[in-house]
Amino acid sequence: MNPAEVAALLAYAAELDPRNANADEDEARAQLRRWCELLQDVPAVAVEGWDASAVVRRHIAETPWPIIAADVARPWAAHRRALLARHTDPRPAVDPDDDRAYRHAIREQRVAVATGQAAPTSTRQLTGGPAASVAARIGAGRALPAAAVEQLARYRPVRAAREAAAAAGRPDALAVSCDWCHAPAGEPCRRRTLAPGAQAGTWSRRRTVHPTRTDKAAAGRRQESAA
Repeated sequence: MNPAEVAALLAYAAELDPRNANADEDEARAQLRRWCELLQDVPAVAVEGWDASAVVRRHIAETPWPIIAADVARPWAAHRRALLARHTDPRPAVDPDDDRAYRHAIREQRVAVATGQAAPTSTRQLTGGPAASVAARIGAGRALPAAAVEQLARYRPVRAAREAAAAAGRPDALAVSCDWCHAPAGEPCRRRTLAPGAQAGTWSRRRTVHPTRTDKAAAGRRQESAA
């Protein structure tokens, strides 16, 4: 706020609560100087319902203490934090390859929000649900298209092996722990690292499970079927 806005706010506070009125002109100048110092970064009116006069009115109505400048500065700081927390830095209308211009535009957006000149831009919530094709895949237990799963298989050998076992009706070996390498359920089998320079006692993941683990999973399935 500029000095004229601060002076108007002080006059409004004195009108609502005479205890805020000053006894003489020197005291009024000193008070104005203090308030201007503390409220120089606080807008009189800003986006999202901020109004300094409403803060003054609420303070006088709800508390028994005479108002001070900090009683206006603190609510603005909280309001400012809330604005910035909802701002998600939307892409500015500049070339993203121009790093300097892009960062400058992002900084200007944040300053505008932080000073109450612009409303925060939040990420829009998806309310329509997934597309029909995606919903069908999820309902069938598959989140990715079959072609994508096939292309990713070589990068996810453990998962690919589990999916192949399920498709073929074989027991899932990773559903049980391994008695050979002591890998817990859900984790791939492992072996000791023998590479030169490797730290003693370290392990590496196996692409395949130990045969005893496969036998253990098959035995568990047979017990479930018998029960």
